[in-house]
Amino acid sequence: MVRFDISVIARRWGVAWGLLGLVFSPLWSQTEPPVPAVGEIRYCGQPAMTQKLFERHPHLHAQAEGAEAQLEWETRNFAESGNRDEIIVIPMVFHIIHNNGPENISDEQVYSALEVLNRDFRLLNPDASTIVSDFAGIASDVEIEFRLAQKDPSGNCHSGINRVVSALTYDGSDAVKDLIYWPRNKYLNIWVVENASGAAGYTYLPGSVSGNQGAGIDGIVVNHEYTGNIGTSNNYRSRTLTHECGHWMNLRHTWGNGNEPGLDSNCDQDDLVSDTPNTIGWVACNLDGESCGSLDNVQNYMEYSYCSRMFTEGQRTRMRAAMNSSTAQRNQLWTAANLAATGTNGTSVLCAADFSTSRRTICVGDSVQFQDESYHGVTSWAWDFGDGNGISGTEEGAQSPWHTYTEPGIYDVSLTVGNGIATLTGTETGFIQVLDAGEMPLPVAEGFESSLLPTTWYVVDEGGDGLTWQLTSTAAATGSRSLLIQNWSNTSEFAKEQLISSTMDMSNASEIVVSYKWAYSFKGNNASTDDTDDRLKVYASSDCGKTWVLRRMHRGFTDLPTAPPHVFPFVPADASEWTSHTLVLPQAEYFTPNFRLLFEFESRLGNNLYLDDINIAAPGAVGLTDLSDAAFAAPLLMPNPSVGETGCWFGLAQQAPVVVEVWDASGRLVHAMDAGTLGAGMHQLTLSPSWGAPGLYWVRVVAAGSPGRPAQWLVQ
Repeated sequence: MVRFDISVIARRWGVAWGLLGLVFSPLWSQTEPPVPAVGEIRYCGQPAMTQKLFERHPHLHAQAEGAEAQLEWETRNFAESGNRDEIIVIPMVFHIIHNNGPENISDEQVYSALEVLNRDFRLLNPDASTIVSDFAGIASDVEIEFRLAQKDPSGNCHSGINRVVSALTYDGSDAVKDLIYWPRNKYLNIWVVENASGAAGYTYLPGSVSGNQGAGIDGIVVNHEYTGNIGTSNNYRSRTLTHECGHWMNLRHTWGNGNEPGLDSNCDQDDLVSDTPNTIGWVACNLDGESCGSLDNVQNYMEYSYCSRMFTEGQRTRMRAAMNSSTAQRNQLWTAANLAATGTNGTSVLCAADFSTSRRTICVGDSVQFQDESYHGVTSWAWDFGDGNGISGTEEGAQSPWHTYTEPGIYDVSLTVGNGIATLTGTETGFIQVLDAGEMPLPVAEGFESSLLPTTWYVVDEGGDGLTWQLTSTAAATGSRSLLIQNWSNTSEFAKEQLISSTMDMSNASEIVVSYKWAYSFKGNNASTDDTDDRLKVYASSDCGKTWVLRRMHRGFTDLPTAPPHVFPFVPADASEWTSHTLVLPQAEYFTPNFRLLFEFESRLGNNLYLDDINIAAPGAVGLTDLSDAAFAAPLLMPNPSVGETGCWFGLAQQAPVVVEVWDASGRLVHAMDAGTLGAGMHQLTLSPSWGAPGLYWVRVVAAGSPGRPAQWLVQ
């Protein structure tokens, strides 16, 4: 979807709002989706959150009463003064508070929320034609428009959308506003979260936050499932922001200033709007409802009926009066100076050429889709994919093109965007890495002993929070180095840090064997009181990392701890505070040339974790079964090094009697296992160091009296 401001286009091109409504009518279908089950419906949290605010800060209640009285006086005067017709433009900024879940909604879903707001406040919603006749005559074009900011508070070019990673998305209280906040006298702040304190959304009436103490919490918090009409939301839930913007501009619920619709006592309350009949309030779409002696305006945006269609003329007057009032600085938002300062005065300025893609590491022959992230007013795109190919045009296909890379390598990508007046170019160096099949030779025995991370392993800071895998020499299962997650001092709960392998050619494998060692301790005095549940997960991919399947998870509550609890940052004392696991993947789906492995640490704010000695083997994948004489092949040992038993894999080209021999470093035979006569193919035996002495040993397979090449085995 091309990014634009509908109101700007309407004025710039002279396009009527009604025509725009026809053009975009597919987004605004008049067909209501099925009503969800009662348990799935969320309502407004404005009254409940206001009550909590006053309980926390009792002095704000008295302050709010005075501010509301002043605002009521201004509203009466505004109505009597003629309520002049003038388009009020409100600059908006969306703060997406997420933890890399579905609440991290797309830019397109934000644009759809803006479109819904503008159509509803301008009475351009197609379902306005279904307003019942008794109220159709007072359904109002409020003449208020909303525009995404094009400049931030410092005057820098901006998309109007911020993204902040935080577990507070699951909380949704006023605490999320401490994460990011733009001045309320310049922007209407919208925070999109996973949980809006249990509501669909909430805000405060301007009188409730009129003073300086209220400035930092002024704005709207909304559940992502009630934002816009695409993505995680839908048409049925899309009017939540319309409802909350009504509150933000001093509208009550139609049954009065409460949050309990359906009470008979609501007939004695009033919403201070003369043309909205008193009502008990509705949570169902009963268009014939007469709860307080007259027909109820059930289709009002300030109802809970979920069949909203309209604001009334009286509500229009009340909202416009609030926007002309100094209460909560509403009148400062739409001054000519502020519209220029926020870039919402109708002029689109091309100021960024940027792009993204969901995958930056792919394999030869894979296709990847690029997405334009430029702003503002972009109408043309020209791409250079770095491999001698490109694409340009003005259609959607040029805005978000697919491209296939046919050769391995690291590629720069450039995008040039234009708006018909100017052009800008953005280039990302080394943006796409294309892997060849089998870039990691088998078997893999990675002990991280180099001073640099091997080039065949990639570290990804999934949340961008700075917590990451790093090489350390403070501890190791074997050797002198291992990988470390410094989780003890981490403050970003649910942070996910990934270690991803390059490709391994498993085309001829009969099974894949992965072993690894780790060390971890609870963060606290004892395990019984520690409630952290850090997790180490192992994923496998058969398609170069396009899709991942979880194959093993070690949790803090079960098998992740390897040592007693540590109050201080954990460092394993010796080998006894390490453990290991062997993962066997016999599934044929993984026997591909682009097999990859991923280790992910997911933090619950516990202690440090160490990872070492990753071994990956695939009997068959290294050509053992292709040998005419198995005596020439060295066996595969996994895990290696081992504290106790290890698996021994070898292949036979033909049936033969087999003996597996173990020799010590001095050349002395310390163990011989008669395996009997075995047939052609792959075989697995288990070796146990029954002699009990740690050290370096050599293992070889003797087939039909012919000794094969030995394999080194380190017993700890």
